[in-house]
This record gives sequence, structure tokens and C-alpha cells, in this order.
Amino acid sequence: MKLRTWPVRLVLGCIAAGALVYGFTHGKLSEDEAEPPAPPASLSIWVYSKGWEDMVHAFGQRYPHIDVQIRSFRSYEQLYTELLASISAGAAPQLAEIHSFYGIAQLAATGAALPVGNVLTAGKPAFLPAFSAAFRYRDEDWAVPFGGSVPVLYYREEPFKRLAGRAPALSTWEEVRQTLSLVKEPPGEEVSKGYGTMTVDKELPWYLASLSYAPKESGGPAAECTRSALELWRNLTHESKLMKPLQHDRAASDFINGKAGMYVGSSDKLPTIERYIGGKFSFDLAKLPAWKQEELLPGVHGLVTLKSDPERLKAAQSFMQEITAPEAQSALWNTVGLIPAREDVIGKLEEESALSERLRRILSWLPSLAGRAPRDDDYERWKRTEHMLEQIELNPQEPVEDVGMLY
Repeated sequence: MKLRTWPVRLVLGCIAAGALVYGFTHGKLSEDEAEPPAPPASLSIWVYSKGWEDMVHAFGQRYPHIDVQIRSFRSYEQLYTELLASISAGAAPQLAEIHSFYGIAQLAATGAALPVGNVLTAGKPAFLPAFSAAFRYRDEDWAVPFGGSVPVLYYREEPFKRLAGRAPALSTWEEVRQTLSLVKEPPGEEVSKGYGTMTVDKELPWYLASLSYAPKESGGPAAECTRSALELWRNLTHESKLMKPLQHDRAASDFINGKAGMYVGSSDKLPTIERYIGGKFSFDLAKLPAWKQEELLPGVHGLVTLKSDPERLKAAQSFMQEITAPEAQSALWNTVGLIPAREDVIGKLEEESALSERLRRILSWLPSLAGRAPRDDDYERWKRTEHMLEQIELNPQEPVEDVGMLY
């Protein structure tokens, strides 16, 4: 019986030895093989403005292992409302474009946003103080500014120069009214009626606030400034009849197509206006004419970081560093007209001899920028102001009430 079992034991022993040798050899070969590549990191970014394609492409060239997913919205308001909903649902992106008009205080209150100090851990560049102030709430910076604009007055040059015999004086609203009236009813010659009118872009609360902003004032004096700006709005629409009511959605196109002689818009519209006007007619721009304002109120674009897992947070940090780099800041200025947020980049731009006169003029207005701090109810104030201006444009007798609750 014992003699019959020894061949079986011999076979089993050989199998075990072979398995041991194979395991040792296979394990050693595995150590010598290259490790499989790490799975790509993903980064979700929500935006509403134009010009992100080049930025994302450049970022992808530098960080090929990060898969960037961009979701674009028709407007900032749509992005903002859907962002709040996504936070409530636990499905927020890692980065979202935000504007200084409203929203930063509300996002900070959700507890989902990260302070900038937790994101730019390698150090924060020196930004324009007015740009940083737009996102500072309760002693914390909640978004990184990457560009901005100022309110300006675009105007057709030819008809005003021809009738006045010189370049028009447009430093005050009284001068604006006089210039438009001159073109609207010129003595002894035909001029397109459209040249004697002006249009205002659709960010109405920003333009109204820009006409009355006095950061050192409060209470009664501030309310009187707002009330005075509302009366100017009423005069332009009904008494002077220089501004057509409720035409703000097509304000830029009306100016480009020759249906208006002047256009109040943002400075970052300049590349678009230059491209579409081409050589059809000559135009220029001026600083927003003075009314009651002491300083210019900028419109600032920023990126807010939402809480996420460590891998996605690291990807968000890399994108933040990229968009605030000097090269990216200069590119945003050259392609989409956004004023750089970095002070050192602005300093270099001012030294460029090839800088156009229009762009140099815009940069010269930066020292007069005001730093407006966010408020908890900015969105409600924005909507309330939109409604008030709409009613004033519809009804010349609309009463002006509760101005302290406006934007």
C-alpha cells in the first residue's frame, strides 16, 4: 500500500515546487514592469462668459492628466441660480465663474465655498484692491479675481465732430444731452434720427449704481444720490427722449448697426465692437460721464472654489494658478478685453509702446476704481432695481420709493 502511494506524492511535490518557482519568477517580473498610469483627474468648471476655449486648451497642454469639463450658461443669473441648486443637491462643480454684481456673500453662507487662502496655498498675487474687495466678505476672500471691466460711453465720432466742429465734450451728463440734442435736430440738414439717441446695456443696476456710487457716504446722502440717478434715468427716457425704453437687450447691436449715436456698456465689449464695426464708421469711447458718483464701480469676474475630494481640489488649485499667471492675464486682456486683475501685469501693459490709445485710456481710469464690499441681499437688491428702472421707463410718473433698498 505504501509503495503504491509514493508516485502520487512525488507528482504533488513537483506541482508545488513548480508553483513556487513560477510565483517567485512572476513576482520579480512584475516588480520590473512599469506601473500602470494613474487614472486622469477630473475638473468640472461652470462659466457664463466667452473666451474660455483658449484658456482650457492651454491648461490641457500643461496638465494632460486632468480632464476638464466646461459647462457654459447663457447668463450669470442662470449660472448663479443653478449653482445654488447644485450645492443643495450635493452636485456642485469644483470651480464656478462668479461676478461681483451679486452672489459671493450668499455662496459663502452655504458653507460649500472655500476661502481663497485654502486654494492659493503657494501665495496670492497682488491684485487690484478694488477687484479683491469685490469678493471679500467677513474678513475672508471667497473668490479669485481674474479680470474686470469699467462702465464706459461709446459714441460715433463723425456726426458729432461735424456738427460741433470739434470732438464732443462728454465728461458730464449735461454735455451728453446737449451733444445728442444737437444731432437729433440739426439746423438745416438731414441726419439719421438714430444718431441722436443712446442705448444702455442690460446690466442696468450696475450702471445706475455707477452713476451714484459714493462709498464714503451712508444713510440720507447716499439715498439722495440714488434718487438723483433715478431722476436722470427718467429724464433721458421721457423728457429728453434720448433713450428708448426697454431696448437694453439689443443695446450693443443697435449701436453697431447705426441705430444709436451713443452706447453705455462695459469696457470689455471693446474687442467685439471693434470686430463688428470694422471700418463701417469711426467711434471712440469716454469715461462714464459724471453725475453723482465719486469713483468708478468695476465689474469683476472671479472663480470660486467649491469643496471637493483632495484629487479634484488639487486640480482646481492648478487651474487657479494657471488663470492668474501673467501670461494668462495678458491673454484675457488681448482676446476678450478683460482688465487684468494682477497689478504687475497692468504695470507692464502701461509700458507697452504699441498699446492703442483706447486701451491706454481705460488703464488710466483704474486709480479711480471703488472697492465695493458684497452684501447679504445683493441679489434681491439687483432684482428690485431692475424692476424699478423698468417701471420708470414704462411710466413717466412712476414714484421713486425705498431707494435705500436698491442696489
